Amino acid sequence: MKTLFSLLFFACITSSVISQSNELIIGKWTFKDAYNKDKIDQAGLAMLQSEVINKMTFDFNKNGEFKAYLMGENQKGKWELTKDSKKIILIIPEEAPTGLEILKLTNNELALKLGLGEFLMIKKT
Repeated sequence: MKTLFSLLFFACITSSVISQSNELIIGKWTFKDAYNKDKIDQAGLAMLQSEVINKMTFDFNKNGEFKAYLMGENQKGKWELTKDSKKIILIIPEEAPTGLEILKLTNNELALKLGLGEFLMIKKT
């Protein structure tokens, strides 16, 4: 009986954490900074300023759909959070799913690792 109670308690806590993470992710996010700028060469920094910062966006909807503006192109598809709430999986038609590692998640900030880049995003209100 004690083991069953422990398992149920753990399941409830896990479900609650995932639900809270889902709620925090929902909204429109804009790229504001790169965490690992010290590892980026001059050409990369110039591209970061001209193509990414204040230009790239993600809009995660409650219904599991997303829209994004990335590198001059509009994207849309589905998103889901992994069971451990450590990655956002983007599912874009006719492409392989993409995993975005969550480095930080608060009400106003979302830090993601995209490939080799680590980016801070701010939620638009």
